[in-house]
Amino acid sequence: MKNSIIFIINPIAGKGKGKDIEPIIQQFFTDKHLPIQTHFTKKAGHATELTKSILPLNPAMIVACGGDGTVNEVAQVLVGTDIPLGIIPIGSGNGLAANLLTPVSIEKALKSIVNQKVISIDVGKINSNYFFSNIGFGIDAAVIEKYAQSKKRKLWGYIIASIKVMFSYSPQTFTITLENQKELTNDYYFLFCSNSNEAGYGISFTPNAKLNDGKLDLLAIKKLNFIEQIQFSIYTLRKRIDKVKKADILQISSVTFTNIKMKTIVQIDGEAVVLQDKNIYVSVLPNSLNVIIP
Repeated sequence: MKNSIIFIINPIAGKGKGKDIEPIIQQFFTDKHLPIQTHFTKKAGHATELTKSILPLNPAMIVACGGDGTVNEVAQVLVGTDIPLGIIPIGSGNGLAANLLTPVSIEKALKSIVNQKVISIDVGKINSNYFFSNIGFGIDAAVIEKYAQSKKRKLWGYIIASIKVMFSYSPQTFTITLENQKELTNDYYFLFCSNSNEAGYGISFTPNAKLNDGKLDLLAIKKLNFIEQIQFSIYTLRKRIDKVKKADILQISSVTFTNIKMKTIVQIDGEAVVLQDKNIYVSVLPNSLNVIIP
């Protein structure tokens, strides 16, 4: 396995598209004279387990074939190592892949893997876990939780989940401590911390975010009435979040979110997670992950 290109495939990604990708990979590498191996995930968290078992064998790179969730699971293990992460984006959102300009065409993405052009990007950290695209504590976390329960995937399912949540969501009270100094306390409709300028589906809440500037982009939007929520959605689609009057847009190296409740629903790279911590610490690790780009 030493110096092999390892593909970790989520078979249910992209409505089962992952099941069909292995023969495409095998065919592509038939005449490339490069050693490869493919592994399928069997459950949530399995991509992390596979990556941990493979890493000591010194592969040339590990390629996550799936969506942002699969990418997150693989990349968790690669932070701080010399092993680069490749991505074949076959999931629903594919936010990080879009920011890296990874081709959506499987064949073109595989050509990028072969070319092996590597850059280093920043990594976000939330308590003891890493994130690579974004995290959110506001309505986006509620939407992701609702979306996970939906049978409809892709953008249409996300839109339906957003509409349902919009009519029932109640803003959450947080105290935000910036760089261990300035404090902001309010009822927040949207709390978003991003390393990437893409949130998936071509949507961007932080269009000016950069993957390698040593900073995270924080978007904090106070309680909105219904008309303001509609305006927020319009400005988001136009990538003009700066027009939202109740928005604070900041670049930070570290921030602490303190919830008045002990339980917080957070979306981490598009996956809904329940944190049992009242204080949630978020920071950035500059240039901590090597990734393959076109």
